Amino acid sequence: MQVLRFVSGKYEGRDFPLEDGRSFIAGRSTEADLVLADDAVSRKHARFYPARGRVWIRDLGSRNGTVINGNTVTHHCLRDGDRLAIGSSLAKFALIEDGELSKERAGERPAGSDVSGRSMTGSIEEIPLMDVLQWLATSRKTGTLKVREPNGGRVGALHLRDGQVFYATISNSRNLYPDKALMRMLAWSRGSFELENTTLDDVDEEINMSLEHMLMEAARIEDELANMSRRSKMPQHGDRVTLVTPGPVRWKDLEERELEFVQDFVERGGWQELIDSSRTDDLTLTKTLVALQKKGVVAY
Repeated sequence: MQVLRFVSGKYEGRDFPLEDGRSFIAGRSTEADLVLADDAVSRKHARFYPARGRVWIRDLGSRNGTVINGNTVTHHCLRDGDRLAIGSSLAKFALIEDGELSKERAGERPAGSDVSGRSMTGSIEEIPLMDVLQWLATSRKTGTLKVREPNGGRVGALHLRDGQVFYATISNSRNLYPDKALMRMLAWSRGSFELENTTLDDVDEEINMSLEHMLMEAARIEDELANMSRRSKMPQHGDRVTLVTPGPVRWKDLEERELEFVQDFVERGGWQELIDSSRTDDLTLTKTLVALQKKGVVAY
């Protein structure tokens, strides 16, 4: 059975079956087949329809668009695991057995129920943070998105105003600039998120970056780090980095950026302190660290 499985938002935990051979309209209108009571959803937002043995979705000129796997689309052939954002609802297209179908159907609110205050939560494994931020931007949400790594790991906070991230922090990284905190969280692949109705009024420095730019930059950094990890030994979070003494090369023979790195490493008290407090982006610093490790100047 092909279904839309809602994983976050007002209809979290509900399924909407896409029966073979039928076309369905999703929208805010009570005449829609899949009714999404959400101001960010157009009256007739998108159409699901069968073609060539597959299920397709077509945006119907909606005001806020239809997002699939982080990309705004006009039409798209759905595949198992595809992530959809329509208004403030997040869903997955899934192939399931009949017995796995949720007893509650999306778009049908039981009498007397009130889900408008339900907290927006989810799993990063199911919905990457890039998709979540695009969903929040579409919904123009204001609040704090708490992001937690599993097993008591780091906790991050993304502060939003009208759907735009303007400040970010990560626990145990007090010297971290907010734009760096944002980029690091976008690279997290495991954990959970929850939107809280809390606001931050006064910050020292706001993030001044469009959503499109931050997502493109995060994707670029992730790709470059992945390519580096295939060629070189990379430091992992929590690794202890030390200067090798006696050194295999004289520091004066290092490249200028490498010599500056070593000086900052010594003055700031180590790798983690350096990368957290430096204005230089994490990718550039990591490249320098890897180059010094290959020369035997540092070890991790």
